[in-house]
This record gives sequence, C-alpha cells and structure tokens, in this order.
Amino acid sequence: MADFDSTRILIYAFNYADRILEEVPYLRYSAERSLCFLWDLRDPAVQAVVVTSEPVDPYTLEYHFRDIFRFDERMIESARERLTLLTPSSHRPRPLDDLVLGEDRLVDALRGAAEKSARTSIVHFMASDSLDKLAHTLGAGLEEGHQSFVTRWGSKAGGKEILVRAGVAVPEGPATELHSEEAVLAEIERLASGSRRARRVMVKLSANTYAASIGNVLIACDKLGSTGDLLAAAEVIRMPADDFHRELAVGGAIVEEFLEDVTSSPSGLGHILADGTVKVVACHDQVLSGGQYWGCRFPAEEQWQPVINDAVARTGAVLAELGHRGTFGVDFVIAGERGPLAVEINLRKVGPSHVLRYAEALVGREVGDDGLLRRPDGRTMCYVHGRLLEPEALGRIDPRTAVERLRAEGLLYQQDKGEGVALHVLGALKSCGFVELTALATDFEAADAYFKAAEAALVRA
Repeated sequence: MADFDSTRILIYAFNYADRILEEVPYLRYSAERSLCFLWDLRDPAVQAVVVTSEPVDPYTLEYHFRDIFRFDERMIESARERLTLLTPSSHRPRPLDDLVLGEDRLVDALRGAAEKSARTSIVHFMASDSLDKLAHTLGAGLEEGHQSFVTRWGSKAGGKEILVRAGVAVPEGPATELHSEEAVLAEIERLASGSRRARRVMVKLSANTYAASIGNVLIACDKLGSTGDLLAAAEVIRMPADDFHRELAVGGAIVEEFLEDVTSSPSGLGHILADGTVKVVACHDQVLSGGQYWGCRFPAEEQWQPVINDAVARTGAVLAELGHRGTFGVDFVIAGERGPLAVEINLRKVGPSHVLRYAEALVGREVGDDGLLRRPDGRTMCYVHGRLLEPEALGRIDPRTAVERLRAEGLLYQQDKGEGVALHVLGALKSCGFVELTALATDFEAADAYFKAAEAALVRA
C-alpha cells in the first residue's frame, strides 16, 4: 500500500531561449514561485518534492508555513516530514529541468518519492522535452501538457491561428509563419499599404521559447521604405542580427500591425480540466515595463472583463478540442476604440498564476465563478503585484530581514485585518537585488499605499 495518496513534484523550470536565461539572472531564483503550491501540504495524504536552482533559505520556508499558509505547529511538523527539497549540483545557465534530467542523483530521488505514492504529478511552469522524458521515467502526470503540443500551438503563429479559429479579435496580420526576410518584407509592405496603413509593425519570432519581448522586432515602415533594410529600420531589437536571421530561418516569424493607442494590457487566465471542461479563472491588468511583464493588478478593469472572459472561454474551447489540458493565458491590449485585441496565447502558467495562488492562500478562499476574490466576511479583495530590482539596496538584506522589516512596520499581510503585503522569490534578494511584492486590500487605493510603503521600507538604506 502506498504511503501517500499523491506526490507533487514542483519544478518551475523556464524553458526559454538561452539568451533570456543569461540576460535575466533572477530567473534562476524564480523556481521559488513553486512554493505557493506547498499550500497543498495542508492535506496529510500529500507529499511534495520541490526542485529549485538554488537552495531555499530555511526562513523562507518558515515564512510560507506560518505567515502565508498559517499552519499551526502540528501542521508545520507534518508538512516538513512530507517535504523534500532538491537542488542540482550544476550552476550553468540552463533550464532547471535540463539540469535535473542530467543528474542521476536527482532522478533517483524523484523516482523514490514517486514509488511512495499512489499517483505522482509534475507541477511545472511550462512544457519541455526534458519534462516529457522525466514524466515518462517516473510514470508521472504533467500538469501543463507535452512539448510536442506546445511547440505547434504555443508558437506565435500557432497561437494566432487558434485565436482566429475562436473568433477572437486580433491585430491585423496573418497567422502565417514566415521563414525568410523577403517574405517578411512583403508582408510589411502589405500592412503598410493596407486599409489601416500601419506606421510600424512588429515582427515576432514564432518559437514558444521566446518571451518577455525578446524575439520581437519593432520596424518603422517609413524608414524601411527609404532603406530597404529590415534590421536597419528596427526601432527595437534585443539580439544580434546574425541571431535574428538564424532564428527566422529555423523557427519562422509572424508579422502584425503595431498598435499605437494602447491604454492597458489585460490578461485572461484559464484552465482546461482533464475532461476538457474550460474554466475561466481570473482576469488581470498587466503592468508592463519596456514591453515586458513586470506585475499585475487584480481584478482587471470592469468594463472589459465580459469581453475578455468570453474570449478566454472561446480560446479554451478550441484548445480543448485540439487536446490541450492545463493552464493557458491570453494577453490583450486595449487599443483606442477597437477595444480588447488578443496579441498572444501562452500555453503555460502565466505571470499572474503564482500571485493568484498566493492571494487565495492568504485570504483562505479561491476566486469565485464571478472572477472575484472575497474575504470570509464577503468583502471583495484587490491586489497589486510588482517586481523590485534594486541591486544596491536589496542586495544588502536576506529573507528574514525583509520579512521582519515589513512585520515591524505593520505592512506584512495580517489575517485579522485582511490586508497587507506578501513577498515572493526571497532567494534572489542578496544575489540579484530582486524580490516580488503583492499588496492586498479591499480597494486599489489601499493596496497601492501598502505596496509603496513596503517598497520604501525594503530599499531604505
């Protein structure tokens, strides 16, 4: 008889292009986001194995057990007995799942954990070939599906094709994957001379391994018309020309109009159950910096929620029919009078995913069918999430100092008040000067005030 009903193997690996992992060092610590799933340890029939790129600071675990999940002493003792922490020996800038698969010690430890359970599932951020192999080795299920599916439908071209099939409004430009500069130039010319006469266009490398705007090239059409040189007309490009041309030839790209009058960028989060049922989970407003996700606000602006929720449901229906199971997100932009336009599908746990789970753990309730999060007293909750990157200031403090500083100033989330701040990715403080904050309250004004006060307290010399 198995020791446990289920084993949860938490591997928050980022299967991004090597360039992203090298340029963004704090991604190495983002595997700590998986700690939000330790809430499942409140069930004594569950064991968990957490794999992180760097060892988890003991105080970070203590903070999660006591302040996030509010476990009592008996529950903490039980949770520790059912929790295993693993870290690869290698420090190479490679995806965490690749490092795990390449180390027999880790695979053997995971196999041993799986053998103690009636069923084992891998809770991961995004699909990859390495996780497919690991799941097969362990006889485990995968929460976010398989790489073969994501390679096809998680690409920029595949995602746009799904949106079009679902009847969701998208920026002008076909879902066709182009593999030569000549084809890209021809499509840009078509958009520039079309009914909307695009002034600028976005060329997006199609492979799903590109994210955070890396792989997107913003082209000025008038400059292209005068020079005839694609990359000479680039206003924004974040890779060498040789790399771009190589990736274009191998993985292709799509071309679409660049939307000029963007006022906000909401995102919808959905989940497809094992039986194919589509659940619209939540709708956030994304906070962008330089075109990159840098945080979110929940709930999203009320006027757009019905349109976005409908688009997420329709997109999920197409994905379910194609065979996808697990999490997916749809990113939108609000572009003038055209309203929400869907610009991307993500077949993975999107940026707000762990934030929502932390918020639900703190409040003690899940988001309702109406897309709102309510305290036990029935009052609706708002939260503001953001990232702080202040190497000089934050690099001087450790997880205990950060948490206790907020506690001393009355800023840490307090269950009796139902408001305050939670911290994530504490391991990146000293090494990268990076941390994530989520401020919760019953209105945005109070949540913003908590966030700003916590930011000031952490970066204060």
